[in-house]
Amino acid sequence: MCGVVAWVKATTDGKVDESTLRSMTATLHHRGPDGEGYYIDGNVGLGHKRLSILDVENGKQPLESDGVVLSYNGEIYNFKQLKCELEALGHVFASQCDSEVLLFAWKEWGVSAVHKLRGMFAFVIYDKRQNTLFVARDRLGIKPLHWARTSQGDLLFASELKAITAHPDIEKQLNPCAIEDFFSLGYVADPKTIFKEVFKLPPAHVISIDLSDPARDVTPECYWEIENFVSDEITREQDIGEEFARLTEEAITLRMVADVPLGSFLSGGIDSSVISAVMQKHSEVPINTFSIGFDLSKYDESFYAKQLATQLGFKHLNTSVSINDLTFMETLVDIYDEPFADNSAIPTFILSGVAAQHVKVALSGDGADELLYGYRNHKMLWVEEKIRKCLPDGVRKKMFGTLAKLYPNLKTAPKFLRGKTTLNALSGSAITSYHNAISITHQNELARLYSPQLKAQLHGYSSLNMFDDIAKKCKSTNSLKAIQLIDFKTYLAGGILTKVDRASMKNSLEVRVPYLDHHLVERTLAASPSLNLSWGQTKRLLVNGFKHLLPSFVTKRNKMGFSSPIDEWLRQIPKESLKSKLSEGALAQTGLFSLDGISILLDEHHERGHEHGMTIWSLLIFNAFLEKHFGTQKSENIVSP
Repeated sequence: MCGVVAWVKATTDGKVDESTLRSMTATLHHRGPDGEGYYIDGNVGLGHKRLSILDVENGKQPLESDGVVLSYNGEIYNFKQLKCELEALGHVFASQCDSEVLLFAWKEWGVSAVHKLRGMFAFVIYDKRQNTLFVARDRLGIKPLHWARTSQGDLLFASELKAITAHPDIEKQLNPCAIEDFFSLGYVADPKTIFKEVFKLPPAHVISIDLSDPARDVTPECYWEIENFVSDEITREQDIGEEFARLTEEAITLRMVADVPLGSFLSGGIDSSVISAVMQKHSEVPINTFSIGFDLSKYDESFYAKQLATQLGFKHLNTSVSINDLTFMETLVDIYDEPFADNSAIPTFILSGVAAQHVKVALSGDGADELLYGYRNHKMLWVEEKIRKCLPDGVRKKMFGTLAKLYPNLKTAPKFLRGKTTLNALSGSAITSYHNAISITHQNELARLYSPQLKAQLHGYSSLNMFDDIAKKCKSTNSLKAIQLIDFKTYLAGGILTKVDRASMKNSLEVRVPYLDHHLVERTLAASPSLNLSWGQTKRLLVNGFKHLLPSFVTKRNKMGFSSPIDEWLRQIPKESLKSKLSEGALAQTGLFSLDGISILLDEHHERGHEHGMTIWSLLIFNAFLEKHFGTQKSENIVSP
């Protein structure tokens, strides 16, 4: 993996400052400690940090050929096939790197080259022949890319937000809608960043800039529309089962190509177990696998990982984590550059650090839950939808809405008695129900936490608006398919893939995600939810396709999920310490939050009347972020109106 930086001055006679370009690129050293390079041509500058994976001795970037310059982050898994195709067209290669293949692909096919790529990528191409700049991000958003226009009109592009904000002319004003995204979902959804004038290039988008045009408009364009593949047209397992297994195994083996040591993250669940088993099948030596455990047993599935590793002959390494203070707060803020509340980022970061001591590439099971309806909330929605279809909308809304009002709020009761939430869900739409289920803080709680000032700046915006807009683009009438589309366009890129990329790259470890191979995704998205969801089983396509490689304790075990015991961890921290942190720190000075609301929240959590762990965690993360970037400035100085 690598770090990419590009800078285009506002005018043709402007000159890129090499010292600033180097400073921006230096912030990405962790993404590429093996080498660095710079290219400056008057008003255009490119920087690059390299993590060597293929053809270690060659492949230095930025790479130039006949007036075309490339700065690239990623892996093109079909580069060998593309290389053969390009050689047949007369191109002569000097290395075995996929970066050179990408450069020549641009020279041969131009903007259409992106359609030929199978892999994960984010890159910038400066074509002096055409006086253009071309920027692209892979279809699923596995690799990140940010962009911004400075106060002087310059254009900046970079793999991480920290490289953008290292430029002296970037205005760091907070985006109120991004604050709402963070506190409701736990991340800032694409294309927003926490800063109003800095953006993420969405997955499957490109930017083409005519450098001779003084305006230099930036208009991201979509080159691959995932909506076109989301359907439920395949209803029989025999019509997809064998093809799914073949595409999955192909995706895994393609990602085993490397000139450095590689391994696999192994949780003991079905997703990572399939990857590890297939890797072992295609390896002549025991593969390296890595797992992490927790100090609270109900969150720890590392036992299953060790059991599988023993049975299948992996070279396995397990580590454990126990965190009962705030020591990781500053580290997380540094890693993610903007507020990011997924507390499993801590074990992911720790696990990546352990793996990086032994391998340079690791395969991971991320994306399987979105592709195969693997989350608990998917199962709950599937059940809710069956109930919804039994009653006319008018009758359903009135009946369940009334029952929800009458049912007591038993937040401290066993889960099977907490029916109020379910009744409310059944009275509303599937999209609203799903949004409520996955939100780290319910809208009612946010109303208590947000100050009148922040509420006014939101102008009625809620992250639910984003969900509704995405659902309208779904061509299937099946609500579960709309939810799948929402997952892919929000949580996958903004949450899961962001978490894994930053946590792994901070440790200079490349992580590859076979379940997000776009050939596999395109085909599997056409499968009816019923092929993966049933009363007794989830991810049926995956289980049935690979049960011959795995023991029954893997294929028949319920999903546990990769999370951390945040509720209990935070209860181990004295309540007064948390109150002091939040009532006297940077967060309190902004005026964006109700201090009384925060105090009540902490009381309820420590008295075990409610489980507010994720909300408290998000407040702590946001406070640490503010302290790093703004100190104790008032909100009028840091929030864009």
